[in-house]
Amino acid sequence: MRILVTVSLVLFLTSGQGLAKVSVSPVIVEATNVKKGDTFQVWCEQDGTTPLDIHLSLALFDQNEDGSVYFLEDPHSIQRAGKVLSLGQEQLSLAPQGKSVLEIEVLQDDFTSFYAVLFVKPEQSALHTRFAVLLLLSTQGLQEEMRVSAWEHREQNLELTIVNDGSRHGLWQGELLLYDNQGNLGEKRSVQSGVVLAGRSREWGITLPAWVVKVELTTSVQGVER
Repeated sequence: MRILVTVSLVLFLTSGQGLAKVSVSPVIVEATNVKKGDTFQVWCEQDGTTPLDIHLSLALFDQNEDGSVYFLEDPHSIQRAGKVLSLGQEQLSLAPQGKSVLEIEVLQDDFTSFYAVLFVKPEQSALHTRFAVLLLLSTQGLQEEMRVSAWEHREQNLELTIVNDGSRHGLWQGELLLYDNQGNLGEKRSVQSGVVLAGRSREWGITLPAWVVKVELTTSVQGVER
């Protein structure tokens, strides 16, 4: 199983005793070759001087064409999340200056790709704020089927549409060859898209130098130009 995590989220809560800092880490868990019984850990901590109650819940998420994430919190999605993953608890109490680890267990591996979200909500917060920890899980290995379905060069902007035809999330990677008005190669630039979920596409814009007249786009499979 391969796991990739990102930095923590930090939230400042105003209470009667001043400003308390709450943090959650990681905020993204990515794992491949997932199987039943695997577990993932998420850390919660606070530096306040009073106990802090936390509410925990699971749902699903999906991706818009601009690459942004939206949450699926309808009853069916919540039920599906609860069948595949287990938190073991819905409430967590953090002691003053306390830290606690949440353990998420995989109950079923009857999926190819699975995109769930863990919501972590401090209940004493006057702000209606919650953390969202994204879980990008796949029972597959590192195989990816990423491609550029369309792209257009407009002045200083290169607009691409990245499609994931595979069964797991991934990144598209390639190289830009940038030419000036004399036809000279002025720059080679390695580029990498954001994550594209399985079976999804996303738009991606790249800003180019003002001197660029022609762009060649090279992938590991083919090269094309405009």
